[in-house]
This record gives sequence, structure tokens and C-alpha cells, in this order.
Amino acid sequence: MKPEKIKTVGLREMHPVQVKHLMELVGMTLHLAAETGDDEILEDAEHLCDEMIKLFGGVGVQLSVEEDPDINHDGSQSVH
Repeated sequence: MKPEKIKTVGLREMHPVQVKHLMELVGMTLHLAAETGDDEILEDAEHLCDEMIKLFGGVGVQLSVEEDPDINHDGSQSVH
């Protein structure tokens, strides 16, 4: 059995609005994963987003997390 030839669409062929919303979905996914405070969830979300963007012909996703100095370790926020 021969596999069918399937035409695929990459980021370059997508409408700019489609690309914009795809990137917003990636951003929201990573933001929500970061809000959980669970490193494993964040790593999984980063990996899945990275693979998806690569499948669409992009260079991938790399995430860096910085701790907000205005948020105390108990979760309360400082007011300045």
C-alpha cells in the first residue's frame, strides 16, 4: 500500500490572521502552563508547542521563565 501524497500548509502559506491566532494560542498555552507552577506541565506544554510550530515549518518555541520580584513566595503581590 502506497501512502497518499498529501499537500500540507506551512506558516508561509497561511493567511496572516491564521498565523497570528496560532501564535496567540501558543502564547496562551504557555502562559497558562506557567501559571500552574508545575515545572513538568510547563515543560510538556513547551515541548508540544515547539513540535507543532516545527510541523508548520517554523523554527520552534523556546521558553525562558523569570521570577517576578514583585510577587512574594506566598503568592501575595507587593503594592508600590
